[in-house]
Amino acid sequence: MKALILASGAGTRLRPLTDRLPKALLDVGGKTLLDRQLEGLASHGLREAIITTGPFREKVEEHVRRNRHLDVTFVHNPRYSSTNYIYSLWLARGHIDSDTLLLHGDLLFDSALIGQLQETPGNRVLVNRQVEPPEKDFKARIEDDRVTRIGVDAAGPGTFFCAPMYRLMLADFRLWLDAIGDFVRQGQADRYAEDALNTLLERIVLRPLYFSGFCMEVDTAEDLEMARRACSQRD
Repeated sequence: MKALILASGAGTRLRPLTDRLPKALLDVGGKTLLDRQLEGLASHGLREAIITTGPFREKVEEHVRRNRHLDVTFVHNPRYSSTNYIYSLWLARGHIDSDTLLLHGDLLFDSALIGQLQETPGNRVLVNRQVEPPEKDFKARIEDDRVTRIGVDAAGPGTFFCAPMYRLMLADFRLWLDAIGDFVRQGQADRYAEDALNTLLERIVLRPLYFSGFCMEVDTAEDLEMARRACSQRD
């Protein structure tokens, strides 16, 4: 298994902090967000990772090489300002040759969740039924222990907070990448990758991995402050 970290976004909601630094390299309690992810992956035995980059790619690459935790392959999205991470995933498709732990690069989480994903068979995504789903974040609709839709706008009974961190079987991940390719060819590279995934959820069995531990997305200055407070209490 290898990890794929989507770190190609511009982080516009964190400006001016991201005017000269990518979100992945923002300090969160004395460590960068990216280092926290890589250290967590390495602590659970992962040895390979793919990192997609957007703005300040040189800073990301230099930082990772200087603070090496895993064997890392970089995939640059030169169209980061006009596309969503769906396009970064499409660019990374040639490096997907095993089951994959896929995570968004703005996630801060208890590294124990990595182990839980590794140990649970099949395709999984993190779902928390115990918190109120933040309006700005992903939600997952669950029916008969299967995920039937993921999206920021998902709603209705059986819909819960979904952290964009997946364990994906190789064959099913390739089906998702094929669907992503259809979106890209149709000029829809500004959509969420989950929009392509939703077209497959009758064919692909994606189950929730319910969790109650710490996991949050860092999108805004308020999120960053909350993340720093959480790290100061946990480290």
